[in-house]
Amino acid sequence: MVIRKQQVEALERAATEAFEDRTYAHLKKWFPHHCKLLGEDQARRVIRHGWEKAKSYDLTAECCVRSYIEFMFLLGGGFDSDILLPWAAEILNDKSPRDEVARADRLYHKIWHYIDHIALDYRDANGQPTTERFMGDLKQLRNGDETLTPAGMPQFLESLEMRFHRLFPAKCDYVGRENVRQAVSNGVESAKGYGITIERGITLFTAMRFILGGGFDQDLLLPWASTILTDQRIPDQFKRVDKLYAEGVGCLRRWWDLSSAAGDVKGVLE
Repeated sequence: MVIRKQQVEALERAATEAFEDRTYAHLKKWFPHHCKLLGEDQARRVIRHGWEKAKSYDLTAECCVRSYIEFMFLLGGGFDSDILLPWAAEILNDKSPRDEVARADRLYHKIWHYIDHIALDYRDANGQPTTERFMGDLKQLRNGDETLTPAGMPQFLESLEMRFHRLFPAKCDYVGRENVRQAVSNGVESAKGYGITIERGITLFTAMRFILGGGFDQDLLLPWASTILTDQRIPDQFKRVDKLYAEGVGCLRRWWDLSSAAGDVKGVLE
């Protein structure tokens, strides 16, 4: 029997679609908040992107690919290159264990160790989920339209680093002071790349990277971010920052409402 190229391609498409369907059903069960906020079409885009990313790390078994996509949902789509999570790239690129399942399991255990540790930042003194501390701090970003100058940059970087240590002590303790300092500096430079040079804009951008993941500005899980930051119809950085602020706070509030309604403690992080 001769199998034509078209038949092979049809079989491959069917297998791809079947994997996507199974994974989407899995995510709807275990990550319902993400799926509700994203919508099915965008969630499927994330699945396809995650599959390609997993393959780039030689993760090809279905269980490993699905785990990689779960890790994206937990830590952000760019978790593999996040300055605050250097161990993720280290594990993903470590090909010494020839068994990819063992490598994926190692990453799984490290991620949950990290989440269990930083969960303290999202709970009050009684252990109940809360976003009061950092949501209150975000509200203060409505002020500060001064453009940062080279002379004022060292003091600004120091104050921003101290702010993160105050708001997220558990996370800062886990990732280490040097990684926090590097993430702050990198966030400032990335914000400038989008034409954001005012103090509150840079602070907002860097804070969102800290909360939502190092690659939030290009994350398919947060499509509103890249849409706003690259929208040529908003040349005024003040208006762009205002829109980013409104959408970012709105996203966090919608997430919080979904997690609270479900009584899901870990949902505050996931």
